[in-house]
Amino acid sequence: MTNAFYSQFAGNAIKTSVLSVEVLRDALLPNLLGADSSGILYWAGKDLARQFPVATTADLVTFFEQAGWGHLLVIKESADLITYELTGEPVARRSYAIKKPDFMLETGFLAEQAVQRVGCVSEAKLTFQNKMRIRIAVTIDHKQPITNHDPATPIEIVQPLVDETPTDETTPEHQN
Repeated sequence: MTNAFYSQFAGNAIKTSVLSVEVLRDALLPNLLGADSSGILYWAGKDLARQFPVATTADLVTFFEQAGWGHLLVIKESADLITYELTGEPVARRSYAIKKPDFMLETGFLAEQAVQRVGCVSEAKLTFQNKMRIRIAVTIDHKQPITNHDPATPIEIVQPLVDETPTDETTPEHQN
Protein backbone atom coordinates (compact mmCIF):
# COMPACT_ATOMS: atom_id res chain seq x y z
CA MET A 1 0.00 0.00 0.00
CA THR A 2 2.80 2.46 0.78
CA ASN A 3 4.31 2.33 -2.72
CA ALA A 4 0.86 2.81 -4.29
CA PHE A 5 0.10 5.68 -1.89
CA TYR A 6 3.41 7.39 -2.72
CA SER A 7 3.02 6.86 -6.48
CA GLN A 8 -0.52 8.23 -6.52
CA PHE A 9 0.48 11.52 -4.93
CA ALA A 10 4.05 12.01 -6.18
CA GLY A 11 2.94 11.60 -9.79
CA ASN A 12 -0.02 13.94 -9.41
CA ALA A 13 0.39 17.16 -11.38
CA ILE A 14 -1.90 18.97 -8.95
CA LYS A 15 0.28 19.93 -6.00
CA THR A 16 -1.11 20.34 -2.53
CA SER A 17 -1.53 23.78 -1.09
CA VAL A 18 1.48 24.98 0.88
CA LEU A 19 -0.94 26.56 3.32
CA SER A 20 -2.65 23.26 4.12
CA VAL A 21 0.65 21.56 4.89
CA GLU A 22 2.02 24.46 6.94
CA VAL A 23 -1.19 24.84 8.95
CA LEU A 24 -0.96 21.19 9.97
CA ARG A 25 2.78 21.12 10.54
CA ASP A 26 3.53 24.47 12.12
CA ALA A 27 0.24 25.44 13.76
CA LEU A 28 -1.78 22.36 14.68
CA LEU A 29 0.89 19.76 15.56
CA PRO A 30 2.95 21.99 17.89
CA ASN A 31 -0.22 22.97 19.73
CA LEU A 32 -1.37 19.36 20.06
CA LEU A 33 2.03 17.96 21.02
CA GLY A 34 3.22 20.84 23.19
CA ALA A 35 6.73 20.65 24.65
CA ASP A 36 7.15 17.12 23.28
CA SER A 37 6.63 18.26 19.70
CA SER A 38 10.28 18.03 18.55
CA GLY A 39 10.82 14.56 19.99
CA ILE A 40 7.56 13.22 18.60
CA LEU A 41 8.26 14.72 15.17
CA TYR A 42 11.71 13.07 15.18
CA TRP A 43 10.12 9.66 15.81
CA ALA A 44 7.38 10.44 13.28
CA GLY A 45 10.13 11.09 10.72
CA LYS A 46 11.66 7.71 11.54
CA ASP A 47 8.26 6.06 11.09
CA LEU A 48 7.77 7.78 7.72
CA ALA A 49 11.20 6.54 6.61
CA ARG A 50 10.13 2.97 7.41
CA GLN A 51 6.98 3.49 5.36
CA PHE A 52 8.82 5.15 2.47
CA PRO A 53 12.31 3.61 2.27
CA VAL A 54 14.42 4.74 -0.68
CA ALA A 55 17.17 2.85 -2.47
CA THR A 56 19.70 5.55 -3.32
CA THR A 57 20.85 9.00 -2.32
CA ALA A 58 19.42 10.34 -5.60
CA ASP A 59 16.04 8.86 -4.64
CA LEU A 60 16.33 10.45 -1.19
CA VAL A 61 16.96 13.86 -2.78
CA THR A 62 13.96 13.41 -5.08
CA PHE A 63 11.74 12.30 -2.19
CA PHE A 64 12.69 15.40 -0.16
CA GLU A 65 11.80 17.65 -3.09
CA GLN A 66 8.49 15.85 -3.65
CA ALA A 67 7.60 15.97 0.04
CA GLY A 68 8.11 19.75 -0.03
CA TRP A 69 10.93 19.57 2.52
CA GLY A 70 13.55 21.32 0.37
CA HIS A 71 16.67 20.50 -1.60
CA LEU A 72 18.84 17.88 0.10
CA LEU A 73 22.56 17.65 -0.55
CA VAL A 74 25.18 15.30 0.91
CA ILE A 75 27.98 17.54 2.22
CA LYS A 76 30.24 14.85 3.64
CA GLU A 77 30.03 11.09 3.88
CA SER A 78 32.16 8.52 5.68
CA ALA A 79 31.47 5.05 7.04
CA ASP A 80 30.06 6.37 10.31
CA LEU A 81 28.84 9.91 9.53
CA ILE A 82 26.72 11.48 6.80
CA THR A 83 26.26 15.24 6.81
CA TYR A 84 23.35 16.63 4.83
CA GLU A 85 22.43 20.19 3.98
CA LEU A 86 18.81 21.15 3.42
CA THR A 87 18.13 24.37 1.52
CA GLY A 88 15.57 25.83 -0.80
CA GLU A 89 12.31 27.70 -0.72
CA PRO A 90 10.60 25.46 1.88
CA VAL A 91 13.41 26.00 4.39
CA ALA A 92 13.56 29.75 3.78
CA ARG A 93 9.76 30.16 3.85
CA ARG A 94 9.38 28.33 7.16
CA SER A 95 12.42 30.06 8.67
CA TYR A 96 11.11 33.54 7.90
CA ALA A 97 7.47 32.82 8.78
CA ILE A 98 7.97 30.94 12.03
CA LYS A 99 9.94 32.12 15.04
CA LYS A 100 11.55 28.72 15.73
CA PRO A 101 10.86 26.34 12.84
CA ASP A 102 11.25 22.68 13.71
CA PHE A 103 13.06 20.37 11.27
CA MET A 104 12.98 17.26 13.45
CA LEU A 105 10.66 15.42 11.06
CA GLU A 106 13.35 15.61 8.37
CA THR A 107 16.05 14.78 10.91
CA GLY A 108 14.30 11.61 12.05
CA PHE A 109 13.59 10.64 8.46
CA LEU A 110 17.30 10.82 7.59
CA ALA A 111 18.28 8.84 10.70
CA GLU A 112 15.95 5.97 9.81
CA GLN A 113 16.93 5.98 6.13
CA ALA A 114 20.47 5.23 7.33
CA VAL A 115 19.16 2.37 9.50
CA GLN A 116 17.27 0.95 6.51
CA ARG A 117 20.32 1.10 4.25
CA VAL A 118 23.08 0.02 6.65
CA GLY A 119 21.26 -2.09 9.23
CA CYS A 120 22.91 -0.41 12.22
CA VAL A 121 21.70 1.94 14.93
CA SER A 122 21.74 5.47 13.52
CA GLU A 123 20.83 8.80 15.07
CA ALA A 124 20.66 12.26 13.59
CA LYS A 125 20.89 15.76 14.95
CA LEU A 126 20.62 19.27 13.67
CA THR A 127 24.11 20.77 13.65
CA PHE A 128 23.52 24.14 12.00
CA GLN A 129 20.49 26.27 11.24
CA ASN A 130 19.98 29.70 9.78
CA LYS A 131 17.21 31.26 7.69
CA MET A 132 18.41 29.69 4.42
CA ARG A 133 19.87 26.29 5.31
CA ILE A 134 20.11 23.59 7.89
CA ARG A 135 22.68 20.87 8.39
CA ILE A 136 21.84 17.44 9.73
CA ALA A 137 24.51 14.96 10.84
CA VAL A 138 23.60 11.26 10.83
CA THR A 139 25.84 9.09 12.98
CA ILE A 140 25.93 5.38 12.16
CA ASP A 141 27.05 3.02 14.95
CA HIS A 142 28.50 -0.04 13.24
CA LYS A 143 29.12 -1.58 16.67
CA GLN A 144 25.34 -1.83 17.12
CA PRO A 145 23.89 -3.79 14.21
CA ILE A 146 20.14 -4.22 14.19
CA THR A 147 19.44 -7.91 14.85
CA ASN A 148 16.98 -9.59 12.52
CA HIS A 149 17.18 -6.51 10.28
CA ASP A 150 14.93 -7.05 7.30
CA PRO A 151 14.89 -3.76 5.40
CA ALA A 152 11.68 -2.92 3.61
CA THR A 153 11.60 -2.96 -0.16
CA PRO A 154 12.38 0.56 -1.35
CA ILE A 155 9.59 2.51 -2.97
CA GLU A 156 9.83 3.17 -6.68
CA ILE A 157 10.55 6.87 -6.93
CA VAL A 158 8.37 8.74 -9.39
CA GLN A 159 10.76 10.86 -11.41
CA PRO A 160 9.65 14.41 -12.14
CA LEU A 161 8.54 14.99 -15.70
CA VAL A 162 10.84 17.20 -17.71
CA ASP A 163 9.08 19.92 -19.65
CA GLU A 164 9.88 19.17 -23.26
CA THR A 165 8.20 22.24 -24.70
CA PRO A 166 10.62 23.67 -27.28
CA THR A 167 12.07 27.07 -26.62
CA ASP A 168 12.88 29.60 -29.33
CA GLU A 169 16.52 28.48 -29.29
CA THR A 170 15.63 24.80 -29.90
CA THR A 171 13.12 25.24 -32.71
CA PRO A 172 14.51 24.44 -36.20
CA GLU A 173 14.14 27.98 -37.58
CA HIS A 174 16.43 29.34 -34.79
CA GLN A 175 19.19 26.74 -35.10
CA ASN A 176 20.96 28.17 -38.18
